[in-house]
Amino acid sequence: MASVQKLPGSQWRAIIESAMYANSVKKTNMGELYEYAKQQPEVVVTSEPMYMPEAYGLPQDARVLVSNDGCIVGRTAKARRLVRQMGNERDKYLTILREAVYHFNKKKSFWMEGIVGLHGNFMVKAHLISPVTDAKNTLDWCMNFTPWMKPWTDAYATSRVLDEPDIIVLADPDWSNPDFPDGLIIVDEMQNCIAILGLRYFGERKKGTLTLAWTIGVRHNMVACHGGIKKIGNNPPVAVFGLSGSGKSSITNSHDHGGTLHEGETVTVIHDDAFLIDLNNDFSVAIEPNLFDKTDAVLYEDPIIKYFYSAQNVGVHPNEKGELKLVCQDVRNRNGRCIKTRDMFNHTDYCEKPGKVIWLQKDPALPPISKIKNLWLAVAMGASLSTMRAKGVENVDQKEFGKLVIEPFANPFRVHPLMWDCQQFHKLFTSGTECYIMNTHAFGLPDSLVDIPKELSLNIVTELVRGNIQWGDWKSFKGLQIPKNGRELFGSDFDKKYKPTQDSKYLSYLRDRMQDRITFLTAKRETDRDMDSAIIDPIVAARTVIDQLLSPIKI
Repeated sequence: MASVQKLPGSQWRAIIESAMYANSVKKTNMGELYEYAKQQPEVVVTSEPMYMPEAYGLPQDARVLVSNDGCIVGRTAKARRLVRQMGNERDKYLTILREAVYHFNKKKSFWMEGIVGLHGNFMVKAHLISPVTDAKNTLDWCMNFTPWMKPWTDAYATSRVLDEPDIIVLADPDWSNPDFPDGLIIVDEMQNCIAILGLRYFGERKKGTLTLAWTIGVRHNMVACHGGIKKIGNNPPVAVFGLSGSGKSSITNSHDHGGTLHEGETVTVIHDDAFLIDLNNDFSVAIEPNLFDKTDAVLYEDPIIKYFYSAQNVGVHPNEKGELKLVCQDVRNRNGRCIKTRDMFNHTDYCEKPGKVIWLQKDPALPPISKIKNLWLAVAMGASLSTMRAKGVENVDQKEFGKLVIEPFANPFRVHPLMWDCQQFHKLFTSGTECYIMNTHAFGLPDSLVDIPKELSLNIVTELVRGNIQWGDWKSFKGLQIPKNGRELFGSDFDKKYKPTQDSKYLSYLRDRMQDRITFLTAKRETDRDMDSAIIDPIVAARTVIDQLLSPIKI
């Protein structure tokens, strides 16, 4: 077996695990879950055939089910509380959790088991307990990962034994507390358990499970990756890291890179959202078999819907035949979602470690592509990854969507210390993996931005993987390089549009963006004790060069 049965190692786990064995909790299977989900009052049974339902033990005529939430249709990061950061509030949250579980166990609930990880070197057993009235979310969780059934249980039985307790997720969307109007998520990452209270959105269950899986991986000398990884031809894999809306999925899942690939340059996708890099064994492994993707680009009666298992927060409308069809394109609300198969493109569950890592940043101060030469600078630019929030993906004030935010390694779901990620990425870069930055938004000053189209970003990745980009030092940013042959590869106007200048206004803007990163990382060091000066120093050195360009010392 691939997990170790241990006594609960914390009060948190003891409370959550004990809830599974109450008389009100029943182990179930996919067939029963599907029938309950079909009868759930707020669920719509569409006319869209579910993709290959037999693989999950469901009837051949199973249909895509739609569940729609209310006012909140995205993640609520402000609801999260980490056990290791509770301090003197620990007893308060223990009391809240005990009371929440008491009321949870007063109602009938389903217990479903699954497997997280798609390689024999990393498979973790996981458990989800949730009310029977929340069957649709439980069904989606099983399809997003893998349910406890053949053939997955056979693979698990022969997988590597990890000295880790199983993952346990307790979810009660009906919980409420006037002191927590946005809900409450309690995470004990050291004991692999999480309680999600008062939150309906499926993504909380998915990301909560991933959060624990990533932390387990890091403890076993892996790199936790919220990103996409793919291979193009026989070249080493390329991995892209970015928040939703940064182009992560568009770049990872593109089968032809906007028509820039040559014959024989076949794309093989590992995953577009979550994977681990095993530094001991030189491989990258997907954590989930399917994709939880946005549906903003899915048309009415779009052929791609044939690959869907499930949908959330989308509309429904009958066609001329009276068949209930999905209405996507974010018509009903932002952040409509689906669970769909990777069978829509060529894919595999694992590959070797990436030869190239790309930080996808929405930072107008940066050109479309640059190469990082200094290893600690590569870590620093990932730890201070700058982007914009994707509209509707998170439950935040609308005013926040236009602002640049810094999210280390594009992973807002990290619950282990940031320094762990920094150390793991440094090991990866030390082993020979190259690091790049791609700005996928627009370039220039705020009042004169030049758009960076998706087609250009795809073309850049193509030429990057082929090794055709020639690099020269970016004199204004110590440690970075920019293309010398951009005009030849990407069009005659590439340099005119995207080559950084030494104009004082631009240099001042670039300096300010560097200082934002320095300020963020310094706060992590001084306030959270979760950063090292060796990581900050390369950005300080780069800023110092700009200081000298702006205020040259006269002798």
